[in-house]
Amino acid sequence: MLKKICFFCLALYFGQYGMAQKQVNDYKYIIIPNKFEFQTETNQYQLNALTEFLFNKYGYTAYMVGKDLPEDLKKEGCLALTSEVSKETGGMFKTKLEIILKDCYGKVVMTSQIGQSRLKEYDKAYTMALRQAFETFQNLDYAYELKETVIEVAKEDSNSEKAAEVTKEALSAVLITTLEKETVKEVEAISKKPDNEGLYYAQATSNGYQIVDSQPKIVMLLLATAAENVFIVKDKNAIVFKEDGFWFYSENDGKLREKIAMNIKF
Repeated sequence: MLKKICFFCLALYFGQYGMAQKQVNDYKYIIIPNKFEFQTETNQYQLNALTEFLFNKYGYTAYMVGKDLPEDLKKEGCLALTSEVSKETGGMFKTKLEIILKDCYGKVVMTSQIGQSRLKEYDKAYTMALRQAFETFQNLDYAYELKETVIEVAKEDSNSEKAAEVTKEALSAVLITTLEKETVKEVEAISKKPDNEGLYYAQATSNGYQIVDSQPKIVMLLLATAAENVFIVKDKNAIVFKEDGFWFYSENDGKLREKIAMNIKF
């Protein structure tokens, strides 16, 4: 009886593993955010850069957000999976990390084994745990297989309303280039007065945020200040600030204008 149970568990494991491998093969690229949820700053402990490096080392094609992307990915963000790294809780004096691959609709395609370390130095502990978690993808034998229906399959598996919102976030993260690569002419062209309709998305930059709409198109560039939740709008006599839980745009070009409410998702 015990042998049958063990055989069933092994069969189930390898069946799920094989299915996950096939799903990952449907995607051509992997995008790595420049800041994971548990991090307090961009590329903290060099984890994001290491994630990009290890994916490329093991045969995947990975890009960290902000780098130049291939033309086909710029046109179709759903060719890529997004790689999240989650910090697991539990266990005294242990650092635990798990790698999660999601499609452009936010659906989890595959998760790694949990890598862990008992080292006390954070940078070394995170590096060791991440490398251990990557053993899952190292042994996956990945090979991209062109599948024209991958986007349609993802749509069928997702609630249409939820999928539309998640897609906007995924595409804005994939398609927007870094602030440093924007020329002055481009910045002036995209800086415009916002309206109070629709949803905007904040993408972190080295000195603040860039605000994009659902196209995605950059609406404005926000520069950080010493004041909490107060940003200067680049090339505009205006600020964006938070008041009573809501974000507002306020312009003063010699005459103080009426503040405009903005629905910004950070």
